[in-house]
Amino acid sequence: MKREVVTAKDIERINQPGAESRIPAGTISQDGYFDRLFKYIPAELVAGYIFVLGVVKQLTDADEIKLFQWSLFIVFCILTPLYLWRVQKVRKTQQHIISLLSFMVWVFALGGPFALSGWYNPVYGEILLPLFTLIVAIWEAK
Repeated sequence: MKREVVTAKDIERINQPGAESRIPAGTISQDGYFDRLFKYIPAELVAGYIFVLGVVKQLTDADEIKLFQWSLFIVFCILTPLYLWRVQKVRKTQQHIISLLSFMVWVFALGGPFALSGWYNPVYGEILLPLFTLIVAIWEAK
């Protein structure tokens, strides 16, 4: 399954008379809610982040932990659109933004570097994650 979200406009554009990439009718279909949900959440990056975060938790120096956690968060935020663009061949800017936000929400829910801040409460992430996940797939990336 391709990772880029397929909208009705995409199908229209592909099947225009004279389009180079004309695809036989019925071959490609518009993504539904659950397809978009799957495509918007960068599961591979969330899994990679969780693995690396587990390694960082073996550190003992508090300053070092803080530095590594924020550095990892920034690196994975940069990797998210790069991975989608280069590996998954996603070209839609809106989908890149939504996926990056999805990654950030997951990190926030897991605690990540935010848990090292005095204002952070895990309840915030526990509320934000399911709400964001349910709402985000309503949007069709163009």
